Amino acid sequence: MEQNTPKFRLRLNLFDCIVLLAALAVAVFLLWNRFKPQAPAEVTPQASSTVRYTVLFQRWREGTSSLIQPEDALIDNIKNAEIGHVVCSQAVPAQFTTLDHANRVQRQAILEGYEDVLVVVEAPCTVSDESIQVGGDYVLRVGATTFIKGPGYMGSGPIIAIEQEAAQ
Repeated sequence: MEQNTPKFRLRLNLFDCIVLLAALAVAVFLLWNRFKPQAPAEVTPQASSTVRYTVLFQRWREGTSSLIQPEDALIDNIKNAEIGHVVCSQAVPAQFTTLDHANRVQRQAILEGYEDVLVVVEAPCTVSDESIQVGGDYVLRVGATTFIKGPGYMGSGPIIAIEQEAAQ
């Protein structure tokens, strides 16, 4: 008697085909990623200079702006980075935006009993193509809110101006 051995037949359904194709695609991607040439890392030259920027502390009680003195060292309250020293400060009446319902416009109104404080800060900085950094890794951007502490006071507000001085 002869033994009847069936021939090997590979029967794949649609699900098996999808799984095999996905595994093949992952394998090809991993091999390509492993052997692709590395792109050279571009090092952008950084220049050191000095920057002056203005921070607007909003809605302080009247008279408390006298706490801010020239030459006060300022520290970022979140990263604890030294971000410069005060050059000067100026108190102006606190303003807020209110809606004039009759004319359907927004108007600036003065908030009694409060003042806004404009503080000019000077710091050594590192300048690159993308950013201006003070205190190592604190990036300056106009419009960004800063949280600052000085000797005897803390405040927060937006940076409203940045002036970069040339390197010497």
